[in-house]
Amino acid sequence: MPRFSVHGRATRRIPPERAIVHLTVTADGADRGDVLARAASVHGDVVAQAGAHVQDGAATRWSADTVHAWTFTEWVKPSPNLGEQSVVRFRAGADVSVRFRDFEALASWVSDVAVLDGVSIDGIRWELRDATRDAVLRDVRSEAARDATARASDYAAALGFGEPQLTSLYEDGLRPHVGPDGGGSSRMFAMRADAEGGAQLELRPEDLEIEAIVTADFESS
Repeated sequence: MPRFSVHGRATRRIPPERAIVHLTVTADGADRGDVLARAASVHGDVVAQAGAHVQDGAATRWSADTVHAWTFTEWVKPSPNLGEQSVVRFRAGADVSVRFRDFEALASWVSDVAVLDGVSIDGIRWELRDATRDAVLRDVRSEAARDATARASDYAAALGFGEPQLTSLYEDGLRPHVGPDGGGSSRMFAMRADAEGGAQLELRPEDLEIEAIVTADFESS
């Protein structure tokens, strides 16, 4: 009984529905109290703005769950006639993440906070809503299975055999003694977002790519 081993693949591109912006507030200096006060002040402003965006519905949630505080040694040269001297300095800060559903409000806010002293934008992660992601994953998994079935049928017909019957199906990376094809059974890729400078950043995220890969064994008569 002939056996056919094939793979199936399906891909779907979907516009992102949510964006999580990650930023860090940092202050440093020679006076510990001053450093902590400046970091707390800027952080408080950023958190207040994040909360306001959640209140008006532009964002769905915000978090600030990481705090940084440490001392470090900096070597300075007080004057051309003196050698370098070590100086103890202090640094403090915290991270903030905000999940936006309104991308225009996101672009406006990023432009506003990016000019604040001590604020750095660490990046934006584009996402789908859970319900959308789950629905698309179900679709691409089904399409991948149908693609594998169609491949097996094509091979069987070309060789003059009957309609093949499925004997086993593996998600990518789960077939024994065979490595993955480059990722998990279903994957979502976040594409880059273009940002054009100006008074306000213009964010143009590319679609998210969701992919499913399977391998399957069929037997025919």
